[in-house]
Amino acid sequence: MIRPRGSGPGGIVGRITASFAREARSGIRHATIARSLTLVSFIGWVAMFQPFPRAWFHIGLLGLLLVLGFAQGYVARLVAPRIWPSAVFILADSCVLAFALTAPNPFVAIPAPSPVGLRSGNFSLFYVLLAGSLLTYSPRLVLWCGATAATAWGAAIAWVASLPDSLTQFDVIGWKALEPGQHVPYRMDPYFVTLPQHAKEILIFVAVTIILATVVQRVRLLAFRQAEIERERTNLARHFSPNMVDTLAQSDEPLDAVRKQHAAVLFADIVGFSGLSERLGPERTMEFLRRTHSVISDEVFAHDGTLDKFIGDAVMATFGVPLTGENDAANAVACARSIQAALARDNPLPADPLHVGIGVHYGEVVMGNLGGARRLEYGVIGDTVNVASRLEALTREIGAGIVLSDDLVQTALDSPGADPSALQGFEKVLTQPLHGRHEPIDIWVLMLP
Repeated sequence: MIRPRGSGPGGIVGRITASFAREARSGIRHATIARSLTLVSFIGWVAMFQPFPRAWFHIGLLGLLLVLGFAQGYVARLVAPRIWPSAVFILADSCVLAFALTAPNPFVAIPAPSPVGLRSGNFSLFYVLLAGSLLTYSPRLVLWCGATAATAWGAAIAWVASLPDSLTQFDVIGWKALEPGQHVPYRMDPYFVTLPQHAKEILIFVAVTIILATVVQRVRLLAFRQAEIERERTNLARHFSPNMVDTLAQSDEPLDAVRKQHAAVLFADIVGFSGLSERLGPERTMEFLRRTHSVISDEVFAHDGTLDKFIGDAVMATFGVPLTGENDAANAVACARSIQAALARDNPLPADPLHVGIGVHYGEVVMGNLGGARRLEYGVIGDTVNVASRLEALTREIGAGIVLSDDLVQTALDSPGADPSALQGFEKVLTQPLHGRHEPIDIWVLMLP
């Protein structure tokens, strides 16, 4: 069986197995109700159309099956999710049914020959038992039901064939040499047991059992696979926009492959967060952070960005990860403007002005899974990330709201989705030094209002 990740009791396999167990218990309850109503109807039919005391034999057997059904439902609730009680009751059902279909009625003075009971098509009732086993959602119980039913019916046939009055093809000298038409008188004999015919019906029953058990197993595997897919999509949705999730879900390329490519990196950090958190207290600070991060995340996803990580009160996002696009730089510029506008419109602290410093750079990054065996996180590293972080830090030094690198701006202006109006209010600054870097860079600055 496929074992997706998270196969512990609290993992995905454990949760789905528990769901199957709950559905199996519910199925047993529904089967008990349906079985009881059916058996009660049969008891009424026997009481109405069969004379007494002959009817007592069939009423007693139907009553026994009724009791077994209630007992199975009761025990299944007590020892769930174990399957051995169901296996025991399936065995009991098969034995009782085989006995009921072949044993002579003790209340009949002159009973019909026992082989006649094998010819009445009563074996089809075992298919009802087999169908009921499907409600357990257990391929093992389906196979067990088929095996016990086939064995019980085969034992009943063997018992009938061994009776002194019974006749089989092995009792007829020269049976194989007879023409098919010469078999008819023997087959019409009420004491004749047609062993090949009964063997064929058992083989067909076993084949149907195997098919149904395979179907149940495939249903379980499908549930595990679908749950694994949904788990992966949920994990992707934490980092990527909905349209990117759909694209990645349909991609054959492994997400954890390490590779280099160009992308825009955005850092957004709350200005004066330490003072805010001291004034708000722990609970209000967490609520404030959640609302602020939610607004920023929505804008990142709205501009086809990827949410890389939360770093305290800061947010790191990328555009062009894991899949590059022609408008990655332009989307990053538009996203920076949209974050400022969205926080001004939906300020988590209406009584206080909220300022967020944003730095964005475009260049080559290295991306892949980071971390160890216990915890992996998909992310990007490289000089582009460092520069974007330093641009965000620069906003505090110069009192700016947004600082863009010239590399980002030129790439955005050259893209098909270029929007020159997105740079309205920006001022270009040449050869701006950055802390920790030897070479200065050209930047575009949007000052705080």
